[in-house]
Amino acid sequence: MAEINRLLPFYQDLDFETADLILQLQLEDVEHVRDRAKGKQREGTEPDDSQQALAMMESDLQSMRSLIADRHMSQSIAAAVLADRPAIEESIREEEIAHRDRIMAQRLNGSDFTDTTQDQPESGEIKDSLLSKLAGMYMCEDDETLSVIAGLSNEVSDIEDGTSRAESSTQASSRRSESREIKCEACHDRKKHFEVMTNACGHAYCKTCLQELFELSTRDESLFPPRCCKQPMDIDDVQIFLTKELKDQFQKAKVEFGTKNRTYCSRGACSAFIPSASIEGDLATCQVCLTMTCAICKEGAHGGDCPEDTTLQEVLAAATENGWQRCYSCRRIIEIDYGCNHMT
Repeated sequence: MAEINRLLPFYQDLDFETADLILQLQLEDVEHVRDRAKGKQREGTEPDDSQQALAMMESDLQSMRSLIADRHMSQSIAAAVLADRPAIEESIREEEIAHRDRIMAQRLNGSDFTDTTQDQPESGEIKDSLLSKLAGMYMCEDDETLSVIAGLSNEVSDIEDGTSRAESSTQASSRRSESREIKCEACHDRKKHFEVMTNACGHAYCKTCLQELFELSTRDESLFPPRCCKQPMDIDDVQIFLTKELKDQFQKAKVEFGTKNRTYCSRGACSAFIPSASIEGDLATCQVCLTMTCAICKEGAHGGDCPEDTTLQEVLAAATENGWQRCYSCRRIIEIDYGCNHMT
C-alpha cells in the first residue's frame, strides 16, 4: 500500500488510456518473468524471495490499475452530472412547483396540512471553495469546468428557494481567479488553488504544511489549535488535506487540551492521557496499558484514602471534632443516635 501511495501521483498526471497501458505492459513483464522461472524450483518448496517479490509487485500493479479505473469511472460520472445540469435544474423546479401546488390545493380543500419538509434535518452544506477544491483534486483542472462547479451550489440553492439571480462580472471574475496558482505562506511554493487552504486572515497553506501544522499542534499545546495571524484554522476547511489518523489525533488532542484537571497514566513508560470517560470515582483506567491511576494524587492506584484529597481531609477533621466515626466496612462517616458505642 505504501508503494501504491508513492506511485499514485505519477499515474494521476497521465490520461487514463496511457496509465492503463503502462500498467498492463508491466503486468505482462511480470508474467513473462514468472514463465521463465518455471521449472527451476522444486515442487513442494516454499517460494524464494524473488518469487515473493514478484507476487507482491503483481498485486500492487493490479491494485493500482483498479484504483485508476475506479477514478476514471468517478470522473466520467461527475462529468455526466455536469452535462445533465440543465435537466437537474428543471427537475428541481418541477418538484418545487408541484410541492407548492399541493400545499395550496390542500389548504383550499380545508384540510389540515403540515409542511413536513420543515421538520426534516438540513443536509450539511458544502462551501463553494471546498467543492471547487474537490473537483480540482478528483475531476479535472480545467479552469472553465472548475468555474462552473464553483457556482453550481449557489445556483441550485437559488432554484430551491424559487429565485434566480444572474451572476455579476465580479462574481465570475472571483471564481475564475480561484484557478490561479497561490503561494503557500509557509514553504513559499506556488500551488493550484485546490491544493491550498486559505485562512480567514487571507494567508494560504499547502497540504504538506497543513499536515505538519496540525501534527505539531497535537503534540504541543501552545500550538493548538493551528492558527495564523492569531486566527484559528477551521478543521472543516482543512479536513480534505488531512489523513484519517491525523484527524483522529486532532480530536483526541482537542479533548485532552480542553480538560482542566487532567489525569495521565501513572506508568512512566506509558503516560497516556486518560479521558474522563475512563475515570470512575477516584480511579482512572488507562486505555492503552490498563494501568490504574489515582485521579486525585495522579500516582498509582492505592488502597485507602488519598492523602492529597483535601476535601476528604476537611470532612475527617470535622468528624473528629464532632465525635463522628467511620464505618469499617463502607468507610462512610456515621453519628451515633442511640445504643452503645460498639460498631459492627
